[in-house]
Amino acid sequence: MIYVNKMTDNFTLATEKRKSSKHSARNTRQTGKVPGVIYGHGIDSIAVSIGYSDLLKTFRKAGQSSIIDLTIDGKTTKVLIHQYTLDPVKNTFTHIDFLAINMKEKTMVRIPLRFVGESDAVKNLGGVFLTNHNELEIRCFPSEIPHEIKVDISSLENLHDHISIADLDLPETLELMNLDKKTILCSITGRAAEEEALIATEGIEGEEEASSEEGEEASEENSK
Repeated sequence: MIYVNKMTDNFTLATEKRKSSKHSARNTRQTGKVPGVIYGHGIDSIAVSIGYSDLLKTFRKAGQSSIIDLTIDGKTTKVLIHQYTLDPVKNTFTHIDFLAINMKEKTMVRIPLRFVGESDAVKNLGGVFLTNHNELEIRCFPSEIPHEIKVDISSLENLHDHISIADLDLPETLELMNLDKKTILCSITGRAAEEEALIATEGIEGEEEASSEEGEEASEENSK
């Protein structure tokens, strides 16, 4: 049911130092680059700029769960993409934060869930597949960070079946943070059940309306 997929590719990204001033980030964006900052283990905060196309290419492959060798002034630092902001209209990067890590110390990272396979409940029973969580926050050594966790939904054979964190049976090297193991990650909801509930509700409302109309008619007769 679970496949912990580790990214074996090596990612490198070149950056340049930039002045940390009031208008530095805006000026950087005007040159077609993305302003960012590096902070974390063993370094002081450093303001940097990154070529947009280089950042986009790396982000698409590495995401926030793969280690990146970030170069600045000829020095390489191992980092994770920690946070980023996007332009609400253009959906382009406007700022990015890199977290420097120590390979000998555990770190917290968000790991995306990728749901794979086919559910018989969806295919044959008209069920609807719903996801409650698309990522997990875990704590582990950098060398153990999975690129993603694949969750096989083929076990969802009946309406209202679900998969919880406990069903994943995560490796001991991955320490789950902030969520209980009973937390439901995904489930199947039944259209048939929803339609029956809707019909029942409409029936009750119809009976109430008919009863109300009869009451009004009786009241009118009595008033005559």
